[in-house]
Amino acid sequence: MNITQFIRTLLIPALCVSFAVSSAHARTWTSTEGKTMQALFLGIEGNNYKFKLANGNEIVVPKDRFIKADQEAAERLNEIGDDTYTKASARKIDTLLAQNLKENGFTSFNDPLPDDLFVRRVYLDIIGRIPTREEFLRFAESARPDKREALIDELLTSPGYASNMFNYFADMYRLHASDFNNGVRMEPYIQWWKEQLENNVHYNDIITTMMTAKGNVGQNPASGFILRDTGMEFDAFANFGQVMLGIDISCAQCHDHPFDEWTQGDFYDMAAFFGNTQRSIGYGGGSMMSGSAREMPNSPEGWYTNFMKWAEDEKGIRPRDQNSNQFRFFMRALGWNVADNEKLETYLPHDFRGSGGKPNEVADPGVILGPAAKTGGKTRREALAEWLVSPDNPRFALVIANRMWSRAFGRPLVGPVTDFSDDMIRGASQPEVLKFVTSEMKRVDYDLREFMRILYNTRAYQSISTAEEPAWADAYYFQGPILRRMRAEQAWDSMMVLANGPEIDEKKGRDGSFYKAVLNIDFNSVDNEEVWKHYEMWNSNRGDRMGAAMVTESSGSDYTPVVMNDTDLRASELAQPAPAASMLDTFGQSDRRITDDHNYDGSVPQVLALMNGPVTERLTGLSSKVIDDLEELDGPDDKVRGVFFTLLNRFPSSDELQLGVSMIEDHGDEGISDLAWALMNSPEFLFIQ
Repeated sequence: MNITQFIRTLLIPALCVSFAVSSAHARTWTSTEGKTMQALFLGIEGNNYKFKLANGNEIVVPKDRFIKADQEAAERLNEIGDDTYTKASARKIDTLLAQNLKENGFTSFNDPLPDDLFVRRVYLDIIGRIPTREEFLRFAESARPDKREALIDELLTSPGYASNMFNYFADMYRLHASDFNNGVRMEPYIQWWKEQLENNVHYNDIITTMMTAKGNVGQNPASGFILRDTGMEFDAFANFGQVMLGIDISCAQCHDHPFDEWTQGDFYDMAAFFGNTQRSIGYGGGSMMSGSAREMPNSPEGWYTNFMKWAEDEKGIRPRDQNSNQFRFFMRALGWNVADNEKLETYLPHDFRGSGGKPNEVADPGVILGPAAKTGGKTRREALAEWLVSPDNPRFALVIANRMWSRAFGRPLVGPVTDFSDDMIRGASQPEVLKFVTSEMKRVDYDLREFMRILYNTRAYQSISTAEEPAWADAYYFQGPILRRMRAEQAWDSMMVLANGPEIDEKKGRDGSFYKAVLNIDFNSVDNEEVWKHYEMWNSNRGDRMGAAMVTESSGSDYTPVVMNDTDLRASELAQPAPAASMLDTFGQSDRRITDDHNYDGSVPQVLALMNGPVTERLTGLSSKVIDDLEELDGPDDKVRGVFFTLLNRFPSSDELQLGVSMIEDHGDEGISDLAWALMNSPEFLFIQ
């Protein structure tokens, strides 16, 4: 279609060119002459916008043909995609919620969220920190009719989104940098997770990559998922069931499940999909695996034996000598290396007493629900991964949709998220919503960013919080999100933005690059001297120092590392998890030993940390950035408003304004500091309203 045809299109009334998208119209675009059309936005090509019309035709139009608001919308949508389906899905969710709310005695949702509470909530929920004073005012003073949609999209495409999402998955998948034997670390695996989220890799692809990974964390960082529980293979499988299927089948390891249909045989049949997965250099005679070989996984036959002999002859390494400890640790780290080994099987235990097998029998791989996994021409893990993410799997999409819903609303549609039965699904307070969001997760192809975009655009999400959290035994109909306290990471990141400004979102910390370089050895082509060079790299930095060491562009071929010691970073860029007794630990960050073990409970140490801790002094003291930034404001009343904008992201009430002005008039800068301290120590600071 040429420009003349397009102009003619603009003269046609909007209804004539509209088209249905899940019973909703596409976005209306307006020319500088005031004419309108409805079309899907496809992208920007140079100085032109590309659209798809109702009849399926695609058109290209110069951007200067559109009003400024539409040009701003086009820039936004070019980054994240057209929002026609997003809004249609959000409206569908609201319709389903509202119908069930009325059936259960509610007139409607909670009151709409005012702008000041909205901006604080979406900053905390999407990028994991409070907005700065400038960010708050930019939104509050904007007259754009689509400013809420625009802010949601802006935050979803910002670096903070991946940082905040990482904190959730780090808790869910128990991402721990150093909780392993022999000095083996997981920073490359942790960094891999960050990169997947930064690049918006779809969740099903993340899971498939993790489940089918081979090698060590230097060769293939995604192998960290399988390596996480080396030596505790059945515990690893039980955790797999909780996080990916929403089923806690762990008790079926020892006996038939007392309350559900899972048998002990089911447990071992499902675990058998991992049964010929070798996770370490040595294996044999365990409860899951049998075999006797000692080979370096994913290496030519005899490589390990030959290299050890070379190290003894050429370098004087005596494996049993005390001074060879670091060399043994290095070799074991190389050998924490995922491979598929057909010699390995899963055996039922000698004391097997449940249904579905006999003691000491080999367990045949079998799934516990849905269609059977197709094993032809695939490894067991490949077959399991394909079965897991298949549209026919009744649980995978539902579980992650339910989890993402819980992130937005403070409570899942069915829960707890790690263990719920089919009866609980059928008895959910909003069963039609649960069904719909599951289908939406499939429709968006597990694009978590787009899925969250839908939820954040609902009227339900943009409602005042419900202050009283219902007991798990009581139904909740989602008339609004539940009032929540910040996660430890949100509290920390909010403090970091107060101390450093929004630049903190771009600042990077440890990335595991040095450790990745140390272990990244191609056993099929490398010579022994090169392997020894990698051992010397290992020996130069040990323990946490190795995890904090990074390879930079100036490192050269010898990978001389730069050690990261900066702690003025967002939580996702610090050691995972934070050390005991740190601010993050004090406020409830999980120790990553149990899935979803974050703690929201208040405590005396938290109160003391906020009232008297060095972080609070740094944030609200006379020399703090918070106080310095107020110097540009004129008059006590503006400074009081500035403190409220900075810490609570809202306008002060008349009483609060009067009290704050009195504090400044009586005590000057100390009065400002005292006011900032008081607001930071108020419950309002730590809660997401």
